[in-house]
Amino acid sequence: MKIIRYNISKPKKYTDRGGNEKTQWNNIGTMTEFHKDDGKISRIIEIPAIGLDANLFKIEPKQRENSENQDQGYEEMGTEEIL
Repeated sequence: MKIIRYNISKPKKYTDRGGNEKTQWNNIGTMTEFHKDDGKISRIIEIPAIGLDANLFKIEPKQRENSENQDQGYEEMGTEEIL
């Protein structure tokens, strides 16, 4: 099994003393991927939510309003599409 870890970062724009706009990247969490020998990938996302007010909602597929009336499905993404 191969394990890959990623930092989850949030950008914060600021202006330095010279008047140049820069970006500071603050690490807010980690993601760990487990690449199994059978090709399956599992992920654990850890974001310490100190002072964060948030809710978790299940994603429900929506029905299209047109005559097809098909569900809009969700596909699993590979890591090359995330980065």
